[in-house]
Amino acid sequence: MLLMVISLILITILFKVAFSDPITYIEVEKSLEKVLNFINENVYQFGFDGFFGLTLAQSQLAKILDLPISRYIYYDVKYLIEQCQRILIKAQPMLPNDPSYMITFANKLLDFQKWSQTLPNNITFGELPNLGIYVNWSPTEILKNKRAIYKGVETNLCLRELLELSTDQNCYVSSICKEMMLDTYRIDTGYLLTHRLLYMQIKRLQDCLISGDLIKTKDYIKLFCSYILKEAKTNEYLKFPYHDIFLEQVVLCGIEGYGEFFKEKWLDEMLKWQNSHGCYESIPIYKIRNKRTSHTINYGCSDHATGLGAAALALYFKYLFIPV
Repeated sequence: MLLMVISLILITILFKVAFSDPITYIEVEKSLEKVLNFINENVYQFGFDGFFGLTLAQSQLAKILDLPISRYIYYDVKYLIEQCQRILIKAQPMLPNDPSYMITFANKLLDFQKWSQTLPNNITFGELPNLGIYVNWSPTEILKNKRAIYKGVETNLCLRELLELSTDQNCYVSSICKEMMLDTYRIDTGYLLTHRLLYMQIKRLQDCLISGDLIKTKDYIKLFCSYILKEAKTNEYLKFPYHDIFLEQVVLCGIEGYGEFFKEKWLDEMLKWQNSHGCYESIPIYKIRNKRTSHTINYGCSDHATGLGAAALALYFKYLFIPV
């Protein structure tokens, strides 16, 4: 008990007050433990999407260990990382092998250490331009583009060829994927946009180069997160009608260190979205067909949204420990 009190005092002195009326790291930790417990207890209902979110959560927790934290917090975080790892080991027999490229996805994308090593360490503010919001959007506009498709081609094709056909130095990019992923003049929305960001993050993970491309990966990421921020702020303006896409936006741009995705109101909302069982629903109000790779699990929750919820909580948990 004394050690816990001392740790809280040290955190108050050494670390920034993350929000004006701060939500404590203990609240976030409890919610994170709750969602991890839910995933562990319901692991047989989860698909790849949920486990990918858990992997990103684990990568963010691992980064906390490099921060100047107390010994008490260090062992707390180590326990959470180990809990994530136990779940992923437990999940191995259930990872999908059909279609066959899902085996490649699992082997290359569920490695939290590799994600932790390639993702930025710092959080910066003011790098993204303020593009405002989509003033004429309604909740329908947010929800209409649920499938990540361009000209009839799913983004999974581009992720697959990047992972399966690239060499150590050269990224394999077909003509349709070059058009889909690399066109900086086209403004996409929804999952197509977040998947373009994920494509660049996986490209960096692969550490390969795209022949003839003069734009740096970090510049693609900055551009995409600028558009994503506009959508996320629109989602907020419309009172968060759709949780799944918002969580994906916060996680994928938050792990890039863009401080614009760390807001007290957003964390407060995400804590409220977690139901009493610890999981997250995809769409709380508007009922439409589920995202193709998302599975509805117990208590009306989504494996995709629940995995993202774990990642978002871990991301904000890390943020609360970053020094001034």
